Amino acid sequence: MPLHIARREFLLRSLLAGAGVVTFPALRADDRKTDPDRWALFSDTHIAGDPATIARDVHLADHLRAAIAGVQALPTAPAGVFVNGDCALDRGLAGDYATFSELFCPLAGKLPLHLLLGNHDDREVFYTTLKENRPAAPVVASKHASIVETPRANWFLLDSLDVTKQTPGRLGDEQRAWLASALDQRQNQPALVMVHHNPVASDPTKKTGLLDTTELLEILLPRRHVKALFFGHTHTWRLSEQDGLHLVNLPAVAYPFRPDEVTGWVDCRLRDASMTLEVRAHDPQHAAHAKPAHLAWR
Repeated sequence: MPLHIARREFLLRSLLAGAGVVTFPALRADDRKTDPDRWALFSDTHIAGDPATIARDVHLADHLRAAIAGVQALPTAPAGVFVNGDCALDRGLAGDYATFSELFCPLAGKLPLHLLLGNHDDREVFYTTLKENRPAAPVVASKHASIVETPRANWFLLDSLDVTKQTPGRLGDEQRAWLASALDQRQNQPALVMVHHNPVASDPTKKTGLLDTTELLEILLPRRHVKALFFGHTHTWRLSEQDGLHLVNLPAVAYPFRPDEVTGWVDCRLRDASMTLEVRAHDPQHAAHAKPAHLAWR
């Protein structure tokens, strides 16, 4: 599907930089004052080529429109938006990514947009459809990984897509080696790591999350400048800790797996030794809506 001018300009300005490292501030902000320590965290948008698509009783495009409108309504503009995988509905079709980029046009050229991949994405279709998003020199061969450097923290964005439309994810040896080296080279700042797949539960028979969780935690836990691991995939909003490392399970923008679970996005504000996370729920009556969580760094 051809890209019209507005979308081409948007992708050129707003998607992940080809070199794999984005140094803040990367792009022009909108007319509001920009807060360099504020970030909008999206996950599991599941956008279909047909913007009228409804899945699990949710109008998918409307949920993403509402999340984008929420970002636009903030009194200060965030430094950027992260979308933590499963951008596409089911198997990462070209039409899914075309509609996804159309829906983000209200932020076109105004806020940086950083995309991660999940198990419902297709890396090659993603790169073919969103041509400006293919890195000229990937930091990890065959993976869509990058670093976003900001005043208060460095974000390490990982690619856990293993096989499209198969539930488990995997980082792989090469990506984990790159992550360890990149973390060691950036010890002067807090490190925040984001990946689509959730750490595997204690039950090893449930192979639905990140298959190399043990190896990942062996990298993150000893490096005390790593403060948080963000993930999605489960369509659940949960906060927990392991050895002081914050584990942040982002809610889905799209649909919940359980009717009582919140959907929406997270307003993240970084501080010198902490961060505040606030869910902006689609349902403002949900108990989790606008309830700030203050997480201190280990």
